Amino acid sequence: MQSNNVVIREIINRARVARLSTIDYEKKIPHIVPVVFAFDGRHYFIPLDEKRKKGTVEKLKRVKNIQHCPNVALLIDEYNEDWSKLVSVMIQGKAYLIGEKDVEENGECCECDNDNNKIPILKQGHKFLYQKYTQYQKVGIGHHCIIVKPQKIIFWKNE
Repeated sequence: MQSNNVVIREIINRARVARLSTIDYEKKIPHIVPVVFAFDGRHYFIPLDEKRKKGTVEKLKRVKNIQHCPNVALLIDEYNEDWSKLVSVMIQGKAYLIGEKDVEENGECCECDNDNNKIPILKQGHKFLYQKYTQYQKVGIGHHCIIVKPQKIIFWKNE
């Protein structure tokens, strides 16, 4: 029998879409959007790509919400008509916005979390996203990315 960690990793690797939940900074209610993502084993990268958007990255509701409160949840699930095969993984963590303007002395893009710990560079996230989604060969991947640093993982499987 596989350990939960192996099963969770397989679910995450198979998933093509997730739902990102932020806290509405004005109304203090949940705000949820479907997202694509890539996982590097430690962080989740969510691009702010060039698909149709109503405004600039800075005006996106999820970005404004994260800037006011970085607590987020990322839900990855697999639906099946056979409900005995339903599974879901919820990642609770802190989200950070990184972009090309966040540059260190060595020229690499980076950002620090609230504890001054370095979080991955934008170029690294883009690499994982390009590998997972061939659509980025035609759609611009954008100049910003949301990174989710997991703090708690909740796994549910109908057994």
